[in-house]
Amino acid sequence: MDKKLKIVLIAMAILGLIALNLIVFLNAHEPQTADNNNETNIINTIVEHNIATEEETEADRKEMLSNSTEATRMKTYIGQYISAIDSKDYETAYNMLYQEFRNTYFKTLEEFITYVENKYPDEIMITYNNMEREGTIYIISISIQNPLDSNFQAVEQNIVIQEKDLNNFTLSFNVE
Repeated sequence: MDKKLKIVLIAMAILGLIALNLIVFLNAHEPQTADNNNETNIINTIVEHNIATEEETEADRKEMLSNSTEATRMKTYIGQYISAIDSKDYETAYNMLYQEFRNTYFKTLEEFITYVENKYPDEIMITYNNMEREGTIYIISISIQNPLDSNFQAVEQNIVIQEKDLNNFTLSFNVE
C-alpha cells in the first residue's frame, strides 16, 4: 500500500506542476485588450517590446497581429521601431520610415543616426498618451523617457503610422 500511495502522490505532484506551467504560459501570452484612446500605458521597450526575435517568423507575427486590437498593433509597430533603435539597429529603424518623410528629414542613414543619438535616451521607456485614426493612418502621441535618469527631459512625439497590411507599415514623426 505504501508503494502505491507514493506513486499516486508523485503522479499528482507532476500533474500539479504541469498545470502550473500551463497557467504561467497562458498568462504570459495573453494579448493586450486595452483599446481606450485616453489610456496611458508605460511599456519598457527593452523588456516587453522586443518582439522581433530571430525564431519568430513573419507568419507568427501576422498571426499575433491579426488577433490584436488596433491599439495593440500600433504599439507593436512602435515597439519594433524603438527596439531597433534601442539595439542600435539604426538601418532597420530607418527603413521603417515613410519614404517621403525620410527624403525630407533624413536624406542619409548617418543623418538619422545623429538625430536619434541626440534626441533619444540610452534606455527608452514609452508612455502612450493618445491614439487617433484617420482611415489607414494612425496618430499616436507618446512620451519617451529614460527610466534610469530622472533628470532626462521627456521627449514628446506624435508618431504617424500608415498600416498597409498586418506587419506592413511605415511611420513618421514630428521632428524638432
